[in-house]
Amino acid sequence: MGRRLPQIFFALSLFALVLIIAAVWQASTPSWKKYQHEYLQMEAQGEPNAVTKAAVLNTPPQIQQILLPGLQRVDRCTTCHQGVEDPTMKNAPEPFHYHQGLGPHVPSKFGCTICHGGQGLATDVKDAHGNVPFWQTPLLPADYVRASCGRCHKEGDIPGVPELTEGRRLFETEGCRGCHKLNGIGGSIGPDLSEEGASLRSPQWLEQHFLNPSAVSPGSAMPNFHFTRGQARALTYYMLSLTNADMGAYYASEPLIPSPSYGRELFVQKDCLVCHSIGGVGAKVGPDLLGVTKRHSTNWLDEQLVNPQLVYPGSSMPAFDMPATERKAVIAFLATATATDAQAIVAGKGQAPTPEDAAIAAGKLDFGRFGCAGCHGTDLQGGVPNPNAQGGEVPSLLHLASDYSKDDVLEIIRNGRVPPLANTKGPQPPLYMPAWKNLLSDEDIHQIVEFLWSKQQKSQDNW
Repeated sequence: MGRRLPQIFFALSLFALVLIIAAVWQASTPSWKKYQHEYLQMEAQGEPNAVTKAAVLNTPPQIQQILLPGLQRVDRCTTCHQGVEDPTMKNAPEPFHYHQGLGPHVPSKFGCTICHGGQGLATDVKDAHGNVPFWQTPLLPADYVRASCGRCHKEGDIPGVPELTEGRRLFETEGCRGCHKLNGIGGSIGPDLSEEGASLRSPQWLEQHFLNPSAVSPGSAMPNFHFTRGQARALTYYMLSLTNADMGAYYASEPLIPSPSYGRELFVQKDCLVCHSIGGVGAKVGPDLLGVTKRHSTNWLDEQLVNPQLVYPGSSMPAFDMPATERKAVIAFLATATATDAQAIVAGKGQAPTPEDAAIAAGKLDFGRFGCAGCHGTDLQGGVPNPNAQGGEVPSLLHLASDYSKDDVLEIIRNGRVPPLANTKGPQPPLYMPAWKNLLSDEDIHQIVEFLWSKQQKSQDNW
């Protein structure tokens, strides 16, 4: 045995040497060098001059990176994806293919991971695409890359991404906030969704969860809303956009892509028809705004909103303290506004509401905004399954006044309530009324109660 020890030691030393040589060789010939060599060969093919072709082929390989200090981010994606900004590479295979449709989002200013995800510092294919344990933002599937637009553009419509607009609308109207917090507002029955887009849940998992919650999360308290596949997809887009990441001053400076619909809301809020008309509908103090974007440039109109005295000395128009995105939204509405729009605005104003009507209207908005409809239904009909609660489901609120006073309901909303058990030895029902006193103002709670009382129906007499 003693004679064999030197032989074993020699064999192990030789094996270690082979491993070291293999590691050195691998480190000196990484995959990104191979990709750069292939790219240079493709570029050299288009060079008619032999000297120029040789110069291209002799370009030394090097790691390329994009520094984004505002995002505390470094992207090395272009080390392999060499042709993303080269239109001559529009027919080239990946990873050299030209990235079309970028518009102002050029990689030199935005990088790649801001939209696509992945691990920007890595240069190995698997690592760079984020397919490693615990990396929270792996490469998004191509079908869902546009969801990243919502990480910067947090409000308004985003051209070309209707799924985000629809997802936001569904979240606010289907009562999701009743169980989920988003940026500090909402219930606590379900998980906080403020950073859902930075979780490890895949788009496929999210979409299936919206279609059938209990199928992917056995025992989930989330009811089946019977969303269509399109609605589930829209909600998935919205969830993927929620990372709560600080996008930096440069990117946050354009949080809203102005839309005519948002501009219309602002036009109504600012009571522009008190002075102006559109196609003859409205007041005659200021000029008619029909076709105003054809008579004046966008820059002129924008300056008119900021400083009307400078543009038109003696003007009686007030200066509006609106951010640039809001001004652009108003101008976008004026580009499409017609007399029919003005008639609808005038009709919508109608007679001034009474204080009671105003409280009911505000309560209706709060009921939807804070997610009450998620359990109680948009029409207060209830019916959401709630195992081991008396009745087995969330009760209707349409006959609330028959059993409770307004003060009772105010107290329940403030402090919450666990539903009575059908079986006292069974588990707690998954759905319960959370306490809202720390999230809603007393005024909000009173307005919600006024809205509930406006919807009360008389119980049917069984005699």
